[in-house]
Amino acid sequence: MLQAALASLALASASGSTAGAVVDSISISGAEDFGRGALLDGSGLRIGASLMEITPSEVRSAILSNLTSEGYIEATVEVQWPEWYEETGIVRIEVSEGRRSLLGPLVFTGNSVMSARDLLAAVGFTSGVTLTPGVIDDLRSSLLELYSKHGYVLASVETSLLPFDPASPDSLPAYRGVECDISEGRQIRLGSVEVLGLETVRRTVVTREILLSEGDSLDMEMMRRSISAIYDLGLFSDVRFVYDGLIEGRDSVDLRVQVTERPYRQLDLGAGYASPSALILSAYWMHPNIMGNNQSLTIGSGWTRYFEEDGGDIVEPELLYEEPYIASTRWKGSFRLSYLYFSLPGLEERGYGGEVAVTRSLAEDVELKVGYSLSRNKYYEVGSGGVEEEYDWTTTSQIGASLELDSRDEVLDPRTGHFLRGAGALSGGLLGGRSFYRIEGEARVFKPVVRDAILAWRARGGMVYPYGDETEIAPGERFFLGGGSTIRGYAFNTVGPEDSEGNPTGGRVMILGNIESRMRILGSLWVALFLDTGGIWESVDEISLNTAGLGVGMGLRFSTPFGPLRLDYGFAPTWTDGLTRGRAYLALGHPF
Repeated sequence: MLQAALASLALASASGSTAGAVVDSISISGAEDFGRGALLDGSGLRIGASLMEITPSEVRSAILSNLTSEGYIEATVEVQWPEWYEETGIVRIEVSEGRRSLLGPLVFTGNSVMSARDLLAAVGFTSGVTLTPGVIDDLRSSLLELYSKHGYVLASVETSLLPFDPASPDSLPAYRGVECDISEGRQIRLGSVEVLGLETVRRTVVTREILLSEGDSLDMEMMRRSISAIYDLGLFSDVRFVYDGLIEGRDSVDLRVQVTERPYRQLDLGAGYASPSALILSAYWMHPNIMGNNQSLTIGSGWTRYFEEDGGDIVEPELLYEEPYIASTRWKGSFRLSYLYFSLPGLEERGYGGEVAVTRSLAEDVELKVGYSLSRNKYYEVGSGGVEEEYDWTTTSQIGASLELDSRDEVLDPRTGHFLRGAGALSGGLLGGRSFYRIEGEARVFKPVVRDAILAWRARGGMVYPYGDETEIAPGERFFLGGGSTIRGYAFNTVGPEDSEGNPTGGRVMILGNIESRMRILGSLWVALFLDTGGIWESVDEISLNTAGLGVGMGLRFSTPFGPLRLDYGFAPTWTDGLTRGRAYLALGHPF
């Protein structure tokens, strides 16, 4: 009983002594090339820190990481922690930096299938870079990736550091080589492919997305891309690749693809607004597998309703059929039937027609589209002097093409990459109908500046002009700017020419520029600062800052699985009218 009481008293005494113990002093010796802040970065060790919240091993690991990241890969660190009974909390750190390492020659052993030149080209490192554990890991990964592309998926690489260059003084950084001992293993090829779990989808829908054929070298990166391509079809909730014979080391492995189909028919209902006075509604029914071969059918309509004085509507119902592989080639085809009801103050248009288009991936992230459309349109507008001008039903026969390069890491919430698009269309002439041409271009760039800070910008321009005996451009072919996705601070489509009653009429020339800084402030919450500018004109000669729009402001973004929920507030310090009243915009997704 007495022993238990004494033990309890001793424990309480020790606990009371350490509970309030803090770091009173930090003594560092041996780190001549490092400042105190750089050495202790990330360790949590500082004057006043509680000795109960950090451990000597955590401090040692952080210091070693800081040293090795600067090339001191043979550094040693000793951390002496104060005892609980000491009155002053002094942490003593002894550092032996060793010599700073620079990458010297690479020496390969065990390679017979790959030449040293091929291996050096795959690595891509240059002599003289700081030699760190990360560099060594990247070196190993690059070599394994090269072997994997040629079917040597069981290859292994062991690295070891060679001695420093003896000709260099010990006090200076020096080159040292890295020896890569390679075990190539045997080359493995793809054998048969079996697909399990299909119910309504045909086998060829899955197998044609596999980027390797029977007998090809087993490239695991290509197989990972194949899995992504199968997921992108939108038909499956789960896709798994199983390689029979890989573990046994067979020269040829059979692939079993296990898929789980999902309920892929869907009805999408959408609602939002383009400005505080314009409501957008949409409803689309989609079936991505109408004949079991991934042909898709989409039927639906979008409706934009304006609530300002005199109001207005834009309704665009459509039917879209898409064929993923025309005649078993990599060309994709589409056929669209559409109707247009365009009714705004001073502008009205009715139209119907169809479009046939084919698309093809020319390279990774690059897509070409070529199409032909035929439509019938009728419109009227308020001309100069307030006189209504009506244009009877006319035909538009048009060919067009576009080229896109899209390297964004994500479409809905990009953090890095770029999107480039150029498009052109020619109507009339030998094709018949209304004669005009249209040219458009757009560039979007997303670049991380620092951690959790992204700089995004967009430049866009276009022109549409009649030719021959034609003098007019229908409202549906004109350019409009203004609103939450173009120039914030303005009502929807209000930048540019107006009729005699102040209604926007759109124009033939468009220039738009946006720059936006997006910064994370807490968890999924981001803040954005933006500047938008641009204008609409009837000709290139009219382009002027005095008639352009300018919008600035800030916004909040909340990341969701469906894209960022966006609340922006922009105002228009215009070139001629000074500061005008601001506008708020609520939407799902970035403006670009």
